[in-house]
Amino acid sequence: MALPLVQELIFGLVLGSFVALGAVGFTLVYGLVDMINFAHGEFITIGAFAGLVAVSTGGFGLPVALVVSFLVTAVVGWGIAQLIYEPLNDAGPIPLLLTSIGAGLALRNGMRLVAGPSARYLELPSPTTYRFDELGFFFTDQQMIVVGVALAAVVALHLFLSRTMLGISMRATADNEDLALVTGIDTKRVRHVVWLISSGLAGVAGVLLAVSRSANPSTGFDQLLLILTAAILGGAGSPYGAVVGAYLLGIGISLAITFLPTAVSDFGTTMAFVVLIAVLLVRPGGIVNQEVRSS
Repeated sequence: MALPLVQELIFGLVLGSFVALGAVGFTLVYGLVDMINFAHGEFITIGAFAGLVAVSTGGFGLPVALVVSFLVTAVVGWGIAQLIYEPLNDAGPIPLLLTSIGAGLALRNGMRLVAGPSARYLELPSPTTYRFDELGFFFTDQQMIVVGVALAAVVALHLFLSRTMLGISMRATADNEDLALVTGIDTKRVRHVVWLISSGLAGVAGVLLAVSRSANPSTGFDQLLLILTAAILGGAGSPYGAVVGAYLLGIGISLAITFLPTAVSDFGTTMAFVVLIAVLLVRPGGIVNQEVRSS
């Protein structure tokens, strides 16, 4: 018997949470650096393994693992950007795109050599399940943590972008980098911060993935298509649109898997992309009406 709608909404919120953090980081780089970073999925994987090491080797709990993953992935992502991407900034979008694909492939295979291909699991206490049998749904404390951490990160990013001078400078740079430079904004510093925040959020998404599922060298790469779809659905370049797009995508996939006929529900992710195409045909700029091709 199919689970009720509330249960599928819970599953969709969990799926949408780590996709949202990945999509926000991806779209920040797209909007401010004007680059499609295909290595973004590997930053998620690095974050997942950093969290695993913090918990299994360091003996720390999940809060410390989240902080460690954010810091490690932020530094790694920023370092890769400075060593590989920034020197090619004037080469144009295609060389940058191809470089990011190569960087992602190298990172993925490097992690496979170091960590092995098998899945790893966070050694956390067994989740507590809260059942509401009379209403026909349940949730666990780990699911609450995943959704709560994602929403807290989104709120923190909103406050940073709207209440701090550096955040306002990031928004101005995203709107018009040349004008921002003329008005005295240090756009180079802004780009540094963008890479740090984007990569750090990817690391947090990796830990949430490891909590919900497991971690392996392809963890982030396997989610990259969903992240790209969420970013485009929300309007590439808009972090707020990316969050909305991610949750709509997560809920849509969850509902499709359960409520559509079996032959169709086996392609839940494919159905989400069908919805994406339909939305873009009606509204090419996505939910926030910010067109990908406008930049």
